[in-house]
Amino acid sequence: MDYKLLLDSVVMAGEILLESGAETCRVEDTMLRMLRMSKLKTADVLAITTGFVVTLDDPSMDSMTVMKSVESRAMDLRRIDAVNQLSRDFCDNRIDVDELFHKVRELYREHLEPKANLLPMMATTSGFTLMFGAGIWEAIAAAAAGLISGIGMWGCQRTQMHSFLKNGISAFLVAVTAILLCYFIPGKQDLNVIIIGSIMPLVPGVAITNAVYDTLHGDYISGAARTLEAFVTAASIALGVGLGMVLLKGFLR
Repeated sequence: MDYKLLLDSVVMAGEILLESGAETCRVEDTMLRMLRMSKLKTADVLAITTGFVVTLDDPSMDSMTVMKSVESRAMDLRRIDAVNQLSRDFCDNRIDVDELFHKVRELYREHLEPKANLLPMMATTSGFTLMFGAGIWEAIAAAAAGLISGIGMWGCQRTQMHSFLKNGISAFLVAVTAILLCYFIPGKQDLNVIIIGSIMPLVPGVAITNAVYDTLHGDYISGAARTLEAFVTAASIALGVGLGMVLLKGFLR
């Protein structure tokens, strides 16, 4: 087996998992399962929220260690599932290390265009608004707010803006769009339901779940880091919505 090729494949797989929002215990477990297929004496992984260290060692070879820092993180369950499936296929000997490397590299180089999330964003915001008991006009307003928010998030990603500012700007656009639509659309709309439904895609629910999951599995560093990350994200959303409502308080009814 080409151990260098295996190590490169595992490093790319771990980076994909961390970037896609996977729990650190899942990252470590998935990487370890693939590394142990080498049958070497030492195969170890230490993963935290912002990176990981991987080591392969054996008396018959020189030690190989890779340290990788992961700066950007977003939720992408599809990529997590794809890496998990590749790991299962490799550990069950359905694919060899060469095929594993090429498939992981293909997934590593794949980047979904943020503009593709605009329609799902509209559907999600309108769906949450309807779930909260709103009417058809509130759902339409929430869809419009979701569209504007998604465009703002896409622009922030293009400029590589910090996640705190990105979430705050997206929430600000939600508030501004919802307030203006409620002011100009005839009839009486529930502004609170529109804003709440529209910010749901921004709420760090998965980050909180992963924080609890990592903590219960004994990974207190990652659990605390994810808890703080969720708190900062929630604070940026609240700040963005509050700023939008303050600036447009003359339009509030």
